[in-house]
Amino acid sequence: MSLDRSPLTPQSLPNQPARQAVANALRLPLLMAAALLLAPAAVGCAGQTKVLSYGDNARKAYAEALDDFFDEECLQAEPAFRNVRRLYPYTRFAALAELRVADCQFKDAKYAEAIQSYEAFIRYRPSHVEVSYARFMVARAYYEQIPSDWFLTPPTYEREQRSTHDALRLLRRFIVDFPNDPLVGRAQRMAHHAIRLLAAHEMYVARFYLRSDHPVAAIGRLRTLITTYPSSGYEPEALLLLGETYLDLRDREQAKRAFQEITQRFPNSEHLPAAKRHLTELERRPG
Repeated sequence: MSLDRSPLTPQSLPNQPARQAVANALRLPLLMAAALLLAPAAVGCAGQTKVLSYGDNARKAYAEALDDFFDEECLQAEPAFRNVRRLYPYTRFAALAELRVADCQFKDAKYAEAIQSYEAFIRYRPSHVEVSYARFMVARAYYEQIPSDWFLTPPTYEREQRSTHDALRLLRRFIVDFPNDPLVGRAQRMAHHAIRLLAAHEMYVARFYLRSDHPVAAIGRLRTLITTYPSSGYEPEALLLLGETYLDLRDREQAKRAFQEITQRFPNSEHLPAAKRHLTELERRPG
């Protein structure tokens, strides 16, 4: 199953275009300049020079670390960002450096560490403009841990799905909380992949229960698929299997409801002819 695993690029970093974000980050904050203009004259030129030097040094250190980051040199960039956070905690660059540390961990596939770093940023800087980006990246870090298909391993849908559940839960929350964010489109595509994978897993488990002669357990998994993962694309197949399972249990009424739901909700499904055949047979043999 295809997963959205496109690499982290400058274009995917902050919510605004990455280069614009960098330009904004490297611009001396207007508030700092205003503060300097309004500072009491007693502070003197020496005090103003010291404040300017502090801000300029922070901007320069962040810019140098960012160059390494964009050059895919996180081995050098990550400790440099940590130094920005340590040496210049009272500048805007400290918060940006925290995010870039998390981004470096993500790029190095240190997903557990990246999640901790993004979540710390969200916890301690809840009003920061980049909280939505950090929230998206937490979800993406879980998403990247979904097992990939490989010819020497079972298909992804047959394997444990904890990361898929976590990713879907966080992606859905991100979409609801930030409906106008530029990353919502990407989050929706990732969520759809996760829904399809989880639905495929439910179908796999249901068929396993049927082979093991546990039809009631199979019915439970099929109903979970239909109600929990709408728009997965597996609903017609699940409804057909659900109806056939009810037929095997001699529950004609429940079987009829499942087949009718296919005809009503999925008139273009490839499973429609089979559903109609079952309905015709039920009508021919009432009771």
